[in-house]
Amino acid sequence: MAENDFEIIPFDPAAATAADPLWAAYLDHVEAMHYEVDPEDPVLPREKHQEMLRVAFRMPYVSRRLYLALTPEGRAAGAASVSTETEASPSYQANKHIANLNFSVGAKYRRRGLGTRLLAHVKARLAAEKPSVTEFMCAAILEPGRAFCGRLGKVALEQSENRLYLKDLDWAMVERWAAEGRSKNPASSVVVTRFIPEEDIADYSRVYTETMNQQPFGELSMKIIFTPEQIREGEKECRETGEEDTTIYTKEADGTVSGLTETTYLKDSPHKVRQMLTGVREKYRGRGLGKLLKALMLLEIRAKHPGVKYVATGNADSNAPMLAINKALGFKKHLPVLIYTLKLKDIK
Repeated sequence: MAENDFEIIPFDPAAATAADPLWAAYLDHVEAMHYEVDPEDPVLPREKHQEMLRVAFRMPYVSRRLYLALTPEGRAAGAASVSTETEASPSYQANKHIANLNFSVGAKYRRRGLGTRLLAHVKARLAAEKPSVTEFMCAAILEPGRAFCGRLGKVALEQSENRLYLKDLDWAMVERWAAEGRSKNPASSVVVTRFIPEEDIADYSRVYTETMNQQPFGELSMKIIFTPEQIREGEKECRETGEEDTTIYTKEADGTVSGLTETTYLKDSPHKVRQMLTGVREKYRGRGLGKLLKALMLLEIRAKHPGVKYVATGNADSNAPMLAINKALGFKKHLPVLIYTLKLKDIK
């Protein structure tokens, strides 16, 4: 099959009906890619995958586009999704030059020029619709993807998905961390919640912004800003999709939020919890708050979701402070991920 035998078309999950045949084409492709990357990790049930994608495509702070490369028989040989911040996002001015790109070509369709054609198609659409974008940010796990991106751009950040299997966790150590953390911080209170209380939301969003930007971004030129409105929108998304987003944060005696950690759990994937951001404001470091927060979250997972097999998290390989805590807990590298930047001017 030659490069020109594929038809590239847009696919809008938010507008597509459940019976649209493009759903089956898309899901067949992404599930095949998922198992190529991680053969033993179950995929989401298709109905849940559809539901979550529909919700994601309606989010007001991010604009998403999805393209499928179809064979004459209607199968998806490849897919490309691209997201950009909208002008409603408080980070828009800092990040309007960046598009987050995820694209893939099925194993049997590689080395036929399809990846090049798919990328050129996305570039052309962005040039017409989002002329402020000058570079793609693209993650690659498989070697063919790394080779492709390496020809067009450069590695900007090395990171990994790290996993902690709870059967191997030293729970006595976790309980000790929790007790020591409380002992060292007797004036600090702990809040465990799915929805941030109104009295804390403004300061919480400031801490979230500060700690999010403390993590290494390598050579990525970006800044992330979170507002109370964005956090509320994320909570709304969780309610719509059924995700259980749990946040644990510490407050000082004066009511200031000093640190936080958050996880997401989906009952449709009961074997795992995804650890999201963990961070402590710089002025409150050195008191064991990071270890306290991590320990309390693990104890929360054990109490509420005893069937969970592992906790997955993403870390920059250069994030030494967080990696030290994770290593002590027993997290191990599962999937190495390279983040590339591709300049649009270099894509023909």
